[in-house]
Amino acid sequence: MALDKVNNQKYQMLTREELINIQNNLSRDLIITDLFAKPIRKIGAVDLSFIKDHVIAAYVCVNYENFEIIEKKTALTRLDFPYWPGFLWFREGPPIVKIIKSLDVLPDVFMINAHGLAHPRRFGCASHVGVKIQNPTIGIAGSKLFGEVIKIPRKFGDAEPLKSNHETIGYIIKPKIGQPIYVSPGHMISLESTVKITINCLRNHRLPEPLYLSHRLAESRKIIHSMS
Repeated sequence: MALDKVNNQKYQMLTREELINIQNNLSRDLIITDLFAKPIRKIGAVDLSFIKDHVIAAYVCVNYENFEIIEKKTALTRLDFPYWPGFLWFREGPPIVKIIKSLDVLPDVFMINAHGLAHPRRFGCASHVGVKIQNPTIGIAGSKLFGEVIKIPRKFGDAEPLKSNHETIGYIIKPKIGQPIYVSPGHMISLESTVKITINCLRNHRLPEPLYLSHRLAESRKIIHSMS
């Protein structure tokens, strides 16, 4: 696994206000309607695993019908931006985009382990990635960043809205195993399709199957790298 260099140092010297301006300006290009190919045939997912000041980006693409793996790829990159809630793109976005741009064949939809519309400025990392690559993305996270929880879903496959000022910005979905997950549109996909696709991808894990596979790949590469 080669070490890729990702230039996110340019963000280090920016103030919080300047980072917010970047998000607000790019959010004008956000599309929350379905612009993906139908019927869906391929779902791709990206997850990250961290080793000190480096990150392993892991990508897995699966067949939407049977979840057989079509492609998988990993890349090791250096991190130059600290963890800062609400500004995840500036730390994790460049490695995600880097690995996506290396793909030979793009999936119909990407799942990103991050928030999308469910963000204080309606522009989380999954949305930022989608606008940058101009492909449909879904944001999936294990905890809430922003929004009002009206009701927690209790049964497998149930979905409850996540609200902000009476507007639905995402959904809380109960997987078969573990606590609910927080799902929101990234880019070029509607709220309805975001929920439907996510539920269709839930199997015997907390994360939807494509994201579970990319998470497992990232963790396995982390172990191998740590031993080398």
